[in-house]
Amino acid sequence: MPSSLELAINELPIPVAKLFREIHEHPDFTCASLKIQMTVHFRGQKVGGLNRRSSEWYFSRIFVADHGGGTIPEKHGFAKTLKRPDHEYWGRCGAGSSEAFRTALIDMTGVSL
Repeated sequence: MPSSLELAINELPIPVAKLFREIHEHPDFTCASLKIQMTVHFRGQKVGGLNRRSSEWYFSRIFVADHGGGTIPEKHGFAKTLKRPDHEYWGRCGAGSSEAFRTALIDMTGVSL
């Protein structure tokens, strides 16, 4: 029987599901299915993920700060967003977002998917 994560991945568009399967199967990454988000972790640290409601890919501010700063996600089309004083992240929606997430993730971690 498939896990809740596998079921959530299966509900995603095919290219997005493919990326989450690669992340899920990689030894340095984990992912989880939450109510609205699919989250990605790198060696235990939250990277960011996908907001399934808005189809926005995002990187957390802490991960960005720890892995090269804002220039890397910005180079891949992610924009810094301040939702509240305590909620800042880099997000991107639209065509090419999942591939941009992949390449920015590789740039920030130095680990290939």
